[in-house]
Amino acid sequence: MLSVLSERHASHKFCILVPTFCVREGANGMGIPIGKLSLYCAAGGIAPHRVMPVVLDVGTDNEELLNHPFYLGVQKPRITGDKYFHLVDEFMRAVRFRWPNVLVQFEDFSSDKAQTLLNMYRREHLCFNDDIQGTGATTLAGILGALRAKGESVNSLGKQRIVIAGAGSAGIGVGQVLMDAMIEQGYTEEAAKKAFFVVDQDG
Repeated sequence: MLSVLSERHASHKFCILVPTFCVREGANGMGIPIGKLSLYCAAGGIAPHRVMPVVLDVGTDNEELLNHPFYLGVQKPRITGDKYFHLVDEFMRAVRFRWPNVLVQFEDFSSDKAQTLLNMYRREHLCFNDDIQGTGATTLAGILGALRAKGESVNSLGKQRIVIAGAGSAGIGVGQVLMDAMIEQGYTEEAAKKAFFVVDQDG
């Protein structure tokens, strides 16, 4: 993978890469990282030639795509386990070698692997997971604004009762960011955890 990145993009100096595994759409999900990078360019002022969307195509478990004659992706069941993590690690090492200062935004990674991958690379790579951290930061800002609107102190965050619908990467990511904020405000981890109730889609 390193040789591919080096040969095809030797003259490029990227600022941001957005890799995705597109769990639901397979290779057809390329529009997801393209859309996110469009926001960086349109709203953030990043030059379009300094960003790159990436699909790490490891197959698909979507039966319709597996049998579709015009599907452009790998028409095999998705790889799992050690092979999956080895591929991601190979990609991350190649990116770090080729562009050591690039920002990697993990996008649409499955909830059972998203946090694990973030924990693996967050100390060594400039990276973040939008579903976990981006959603969490936005939610925290909204809640702090709501507390001010109610006339309450933002430091009363730990006294609220917070219900999270769904235990996917976004829901748990929101909970983690809110809990970290509570701890930063002086609440103990045990007290902060008592503020949360996580329910499934049926309540």
